[in-house]
Amino acid sequence: MLPFTLSYGFIAFGMLGAAATQAGLAASVFSVVVGGVLLALLSRAALPSASPTASSCLIVAAAVAVWLRDPMLQPGSAGGLMLLWALVGITVLASGVLQTLMGLLGVGSLVRYVPQPVLAGFMNGVAVMIALSQLAPALGLSVAQLQRDGAAALAAWQPAALAVVVGTVALVAVVGRLAPRWPAYLVALVLAIAAVWAIDLAVGAPAPGAGLGVAMVGPLQATVPLPTALAPLFGESGFALLERHAGVVLSTALLLALLGSLETVLNLATVDQRMQTRSDPNRALAAVGLVNAVLGLFGALPVAYMRLRALATLSGGGSTAGAVVIGSLLLAAVFVIGLPVIERCPKPVVAGLLLMLAWRLVDPWSLALLRGRDGAVEAGNVTDRRLSLVVVAVVCGVTVIWGFVAAVALGVLLSFVVLVRALNRSLVRLHYTAAAIPSRRVYGPVQEQALAGARAGIQVLELEGALFFGNVDRLELEVETRVRASAAGPPPTSLVLDLRRVSTVDASGAVMLGRLQDLLATRGMALRLAGVTADNRHGAALRAHGMLGAAGAPTPARPPWSLHEDADRAIEASERALLAAAGLPPVGTPVPLAQCQLFAGLDAADFEFVRSRMPERELGTGERVFAQGDAGDALYVLSAGSVSILDSSRQQRFFSYSPGMTFGELAVLDGGGRSADAVADEPSRVCVLPVAAMQALESEAPAIAARLYRNLALTLAVRLRDATAAWRRAAG
Repeated sequence: MLPFTLSYGFIAFGMLGAAATQAGLAASVFSVVVGGVLLALLSRAALPSASPTASSCLIVAAAVAVWLRDPMLQPGSAGGLMLLWALVGITVLASGVLQTLMGLLGVGSLVRYVPQPVLAGFMNGVAVMIALSQLAPALGLSVAQLQRDGAAALAAWQPAALAVVVGTVALVAVVGRLAPRWPAYLVALVLAIAAVWAIDLAVGAPAPGAGLGVAMVGPLQATVPLPTALAPLFGESGFALLERHAGVVLSTALLLALLGSLETVLNLATVDQRMQTRSDPNRALAAVGLVNAVLGLFGALPVAYMRLRALATLSGGGSTAGAVVIGSLLLAAVFVIGLPVIERCPKPVVAGLLLMLAWRLVDPWSLALLRGRDGAVEAGNVTDRRLSLVVVAVVCGVTVIWGFVAAVALGVLLSFVVLVRALNRSLVRLHYTAAAIPSRRVYGPVQEQALAGARAGIQVLELEGALFFGNVDRLELEVETRVRASAAGPPPTSLVLDLRRVSTVDASGAVMLGRLQDLLATRGMALRLAGVTADNRHGAALRAHGMLGAAGAPTPARPPWSLHEDADRAIEASERALLAAAGLPPVGTPVPLAQCQLFAGLDAADFEFVRSRMPERELGTGERVFAQGDAGDALYVLSAGSVSILDSSRQQRFFSYSPGMTFGELAVLDGGGRSADAVADEPSRVCVLPVAAMQALESEAPAIAARLYRNLALTLAVRLRDATAAWRRAAG
C-alpha cells in the first residue's frame, strides 16, 4: 500500500506546491492507517479494508482548485493553508454523515443498479483526469508553469523526467507480468529510486536528482493530523468563509458520498465473491460513513472500502479484521522509518506510479466492448454495443471537460434514459406454436392425427422481466400484432402466456391480463396463463389486484381463468380443447386392450394367449406405478386414465401417456433400473406384462414374442422420430 498511500496525497494536494506536500502525505497516511483501524472495529465485513481512492482524491483536488481562487485560501497568505485544510475536513465530515444516512436508509442495496456504461464512463473519466494531472511532473515542469504559461511551457520540458516516468511505468508492467505475486508498485518504486540515485552517483551530482535534473519530493516530517483541523472555521471570519463556499462544500460532499458508496458496495461485492462470504452493503456503508466523519475532524482524506487493500491483505496471508489492524500499524511504521527515502523520491517516479494507477482505473468492460469481446457483440447485438460505447464516451468526456458535478447529473439522466429504453423493450423472450413444441402428452393415433394440423393455432409467448405500468401497453399491442400475424395459418384458438420468467405483476399488469382475456374471448380464443397458480406469487398478485377470487376462483365480474403450473400443462389444456372441439372423446377414455399398440398384428387367439398372462391393476389418483431406481421387472399397457413419467426430485414430467400406450419398456429391454417415477394422474387401469412372462413367451410362442418385440421397437422408433423433430425445431 505504500506507493499508493504516497500517491493519494499528490493527487489531492499536488497543485498546492511544496508547502502542502508534507501535510498531504500525512493526511493520506493518516487515512489509510486510522481509517483502516476504525473500519476494522466498526464493520462486520469478513475483511474490512479502508483506504482513500484515486477518484475521491481527484474530487478533493477539484474542490481545492475552486477554493484556491479565494485570496484568503492561498497557501502563501496568513492562515490560508489552515483554512483550506478546514474546508477539506468539513467536506469529508459532511460526506461521512451522508454516507451513514445512506447506509441506514438502505441505499447501499440500490447503488449496484447504476448502469454499467455510466459507471464505466465515469471511471474512465477519472483515469483520464489523473493522467492529465501528472502531465507537469512527467515533463519535468511545475504546475505553476503550466498555469502561468499554458502550452508555451511545454517548450521547457525535460527529456530526463519523461525517461524516468517511462522507466517507472515499464518496471511496474514487467514486474507485474514476470512476478505476479510480488508487490509490483513497491518494487518499481524502489528500483526507480535506486536507478536515479545510481545515475547521480555515476555523474558525481552534488544533490539527489541534480545529475538528471529531475525534482525531488523534498524535506518531510512525520506529522500527525490533530482533531483541531476544523478550528479555523469557528469564528466570525470562518463562518463567513464557510458560507461563501457552502455550495462547493455541499456538492463535493455529495459527490464523495455517492462515489464512495458506489466504490464501497462494488468492491465489497468483489471481495465477498473472492472469499465466498456475504456482507451487508448497508451496514458496510454506514460504517464507512462513520469512519469518514471521524477523519473529517482531522482534515484527513475520505476513504472507501478498498478492494486493492483487501486483496493485498489476502495475498499476504491475512483474512480477518485483525490482519488489517496489524497491516495499518506496520504501514505507519514503514512510513516513519522510510521517510528519508520518500524525501529523495523523484517526482517523475511518483508520476509514473500514478499513470499506472490511472491505467488500472480504466474500466475493463469498456475495453472489452471496444475490442468486440463483450457478450453483446458475440450475440450479434451491434446496436447495443455502439450505444454502450457512446454512453461511456459521453460520460467520460463530460467528466474531464466539465467536472464531476456535470458528470453525475448526466449519469443520473442517462441512467433514466437506459431504464426507459429497457422498459420499452419487448417482454417477449420467445414466440412459438404448439406445432413447433407440443405438450409432453402422448396421444393415441386418432387423437394425434386430429391435432397434427390444428396445433399451429396454439400460440405461446414466453415473457421475461417485470409486467407493470411501464410496459403493459407495449405488451398488449405486441400480443395483438402477433395474433394478427398468425392469421395466415390455422385460425388461432389459444394464447399461452408463460409468466415463469416474469419477476413481478403490478396492478396495471393484472388489469391488462384481464382486458386481454376479454379481448381474446370475443375472438373465440382462450387465454391460458402458465407459471401461474392460485397459490403462487403471480396468483397472489392477481388476487391482490381484484382479478382472482379466493383459492383461484374467478371474481364475480370475470370469466374463469385458465391457470397452469407451466407452459407444458397449458399447451396440453389447449390440445384437449381442440380434441373436444373435434368431437373426440376426452383423454383418459378407456381403450379396448386389443386395440393397444403392443398387440398390433395379433389375431384374437394370440391376443387372448398373451392377455391371460397379464394381470390387471387399478390405480388411484397420485398412486405410483414404479419409482426411479426400481428394477425393470415388467412393462405396462395403459387401458384407461393417464400416467405421467416424472423426475423424482423436481416432479417435472417427461411424458404423460394416454390409453392405448405402452410404458416402462426401457428398463425391461436394457435390464437397467427405472429412470423416473410413473404416477397416475387420475383413476387409471393398467395391464402388467412381467419379464418372466415375456421370457416364457419366447420359448412357448416365439412368433408371438417376436411380434411383441417388433411392436415395442416401432413404438420406440416413433418416439425417437418425435424427439429428433423436436430437437430440430428447437435448433431452428
